[in-house]
Amino acid sequence: MAHVQVAKLERKTITEKVIVYGSVVAQPGKTHSVSIAFETRVRHILVAPGQFVQENDPLIEAELSPAAQVQFQQAKNAAEAARKELKQTQDRFNLKLATNQDLSAAEKTARDAEAQLTALQRAGAGGDNRIHSDIAGVIAKVDAQDGQIVPPGGPLVEIVAENEIEVKLGVEPEDLSAVQEGAPITIFPVNDPTAAQVEGSIRLVTRRIDPTTRLVDVYVALPKGTKLLLDQYVRGEIQRVEENALVVPRSAVLPNESREFKVFTVANNRALTHTVKIGAENPREMQVIADDLHPGDLVVTVGNYELEDGMAVEIKK
Repeated sequence: MAHVQVAKLERKTITEKVIVYGSVVAQPGKTHSVSIAFETRVRHILVAPGQFVQENDPLIEAELSPAAQVQFQQAKNAAEAARKELKQTQDRFNLKLATNQDLSAAEKTARDAEAQLTALQRAGAGGDNRIHSDIAGVIAKVDAQDGQIVPPGGPLVEIVAENEIEVKLGVEPEDLSAVQEGAPITIFPVNDPTAAQVEGSIRLVTRRIDPTTRLVDVYVALPKGTKLLLDQYVRGEIQRVEENALVVPRSAVLPNESREFKVFTVANNRALTHTVKIGAENPREMQVIADDLHPGDLVVTVGNYELEDGMAVEIKK
């Protein structure tokens, strides 16, 4: 006869801390790409990934590529020629030697030429050869290198504003029940015990498993003023709450031969085996799921490793 200690199976609320890991990323669509509207040769990169820049700080020294230099010079020549033609047409018009149609055509040609030249100048052509940041933020990526020819509109530098970051976490599929959009979550920087925790909220739970990590991506919105670093490794803690759960002490749950779990109850001085599934758990208690368990059942907490189904037992007080 085996001697055991028991506890009553309870129906109550159990709380579990779910821990997940991830990193700080830019919010979707919030990466500011710096580019130029014409073909450019990069002379010198002035920033590095991770560097913080203020608005109007120089990012890159660049110059027009040979082809763009020809384009810019042609635009200057066209604008100068159009201005001269307009003046000559205006003079002829004043002398009644040109019609209203002639003057209107000359005015349109001059406007178009000036607009083309102004557009190139606003894009940096003919300027100080330095491209400046239009926002304050962190350099997320440098897409070009010294000496490179970049096509029109090609990305040169990508910038993320400090307040446009969020956290991307990878969650095990079996923990998804603990992750609800809008739920609070606590974020801790990893490897920095002095850093303050950040209270965020779950913005998005994706509906797919990442084929590389086999985890589900979850995105966390951060409060304004959060000073986490881009690409910083972080830990997230979520409180998973299961109400109206069947709860037993952790010591009552044992693994079985089928890689499942079991508990023993005592009835009529006999041990009865129950195969269970595990729900929420914490260091003291576990939620058990089984059709043949009920509140008030006596579950074995001490002496259960020696038990077999149907074995006679004596309950120690």
